[in-house]
Amino acid sequence: MIDMGISDQFIDDVKKKVTPGTSALFLLVDDVVVGEVESALSDMKPELIASNLSAEQEAKLREAFTEE
Repeated sequence: MIDMGISDQFIDDVKKKVTPGTSALFLLVDDVVVGEVESALSDMKPELIASNLSAEQEAKLREAFTEE
């Protein structure tokens, strides 16, 4: 995933937070202000972890999720 702009540290941080009895929602979005996402989900009291990818990294990630 590091080739796609997602560092090992980010993955380790997520692993520590997503433990038995919890869940995670991963969003891959364009041109969204993080605050707007946080506001829209505020009723659920989420812990928002964000990462900004370059256009090239985002394209690689999208490609990985659309492969058959």
